[in-house]
Amino acid sequence: MPPIQRFCVQAISLCLAFVCLGMTSPALAAPDVLSFDRDPGWERYGKNADDLPSRTMHQDFGWRPSNHAGGESPGEIGGVISRSLTRACYWVEIPTQTLETKLTLSGRVANVHTDNNCAMQFGFFNKDSEGWRTPNSLVFRLSGENKERRGQYSWALADYCTQKWRAGGLGAFDGRYQTTDTPPIKSDGKPHDFMVAYDPMGASGVGEISIAIDGKEWKTELLERHKEEGAVFNRFGLMNIQVSGNSMEVYLDDIRMNGKLLDFSDDPHWEGINNQGDIEEGVARPWNVMDWEETNRAGGDPGEMSVMMWRDEAPAYFATPISGLTLDDPIHAEGRLAFSGAGSDSGVYIGFFDSETKRDKETPDHVVRQSNILAVMLEGPSRVGHYFRAAYGASSGANGHNDSGPIIQPDGEPRHWSLDYDPKANDGVGSITVRLDEEEVVLDLKPEARKQGATFDRFGFFNMQSGGHYVKVSIDDVRFSGMKD
Repeated sequence: MPPIQRFCVQAISLCLAFVCLGMTSPALAAPDVLSFDRDPGWERYGKNADDLPSRTMHQDFGWRPSNHAGGESPGEIGGVISRSLTRACYWVEIPTQTLETKLTLSGRVANVHTDNNCAMQFGFFNKDSEGWRTPNSLVFRLSGENKERRGQYSWALADYCTQKWRAGGLGAFDGRYQTTDTPPIKSDGKPHDFMVAYDPMGASGVGEISIAIDGKEWKTELLERHKEEGAVFNRFGLMNIQVSGNSMEVYLDDIRMNGKLLDFSDDPHWEGINNQGDIEEGVARPWNVMDWEETNRAGGDPGEMSVMMWRDEAPAYFATPISGLTLDDPIHAEGRLAFSGAGSDSGVYIGFFDSETKRDKETPDHVVRQSNILAVMLEGPSRVGHYFRAAYGASSGANGHNDSGPIIQPDGEPRHWSLDYDPKANDGVGSITVRLDEEEVVLDLKPEARKQGATFDRFGFFNMQSGGHYVKVSIDDVRFSGMKD
């Protein structure tokens, strides 16, 4: 498309967005807009959290008079820490630190017991830090397993996450943990020395983070723009990992924070949040929450469609039937959206798909991509957070998505979004334009995709079929091609 034409299209689209969002609210109540003031009864398919028996997660960590970690004197912190979607902390307020500040934490750690899929993190946080990956954090992490062949063990890692949910770090092992020759830390109660250090001037000013276990050290530089994006730390201590999982028992002592020795010979009376007692948890991977809710996170009047949807190999969707569409039809969707929560390595599709193809898909996406889809793909690597980009899959395997796109953060802010497919664009092959507020990304179809074609009979949310974590998304005031009365 010539530059002047693209400029005109963008200008017209932007004006229309402003009209829809605020200047003429009666338009949002028009018959061709779904305002969700009542439950429309969308179809749920796949594992639904309503069918999940409630599960009790136990937290029991804080100060202890014991000496498991082998400190110079009795008294330590730790206990039983469980992965849970509910935040649990034991920490102390500290003077504000940032990624412009040198930071160190060191001490002794004893890993007493690990279940499968367990973890804990210890280090610098913000009082508002919550979720996985945890924004405003720089930590020592133990990620534990209990395998029949290898027994109980943990991998040690140094993690950080900026104030805008972009994460990085490294492990205390060579290469990938799946194939490394570096032995993990056994869950045998043996104390180990550890240290995590951050130098803002390391790696030629990019910033460098390191981790050491029993004197052996590994280093890496911060990822691009992460130091400039920044983080704010005003708490120091223990926090659980906020994804579903199990428990570990771990203790720490002889802790030095930025070189200062912390005394645990007596109870330091740090602040505890959900760190003692049982938590009833009605959500776990891969059980999706798919509901109409009388809320207005997306910015409209009360009433919206919301999901907490997991990346999982089994198919799932929350959608409504539409009149049949194909790649020969112009296709449009738009509305309000709020992205209010996410774990790392998570994502969801919002758009058009074929329900039978989706239900029959048993192969993970990383082996075979999804067919008969045309959608917004809300997903991205942990170093970035989440992109808002276009994706498609034709009937016989041809597929594509943008390598990048507008970045959206799980901050709960109301946004306007749209998806437009023009079958005549791209020399008649077809092109998708996805917009998030004033930003847009364009994806041209491949010729083989247009030749294969695709059919769509549903609009809504559908999952990514590759293991990962969850996103929380709400939509409201939507209109889309193929809407039925």
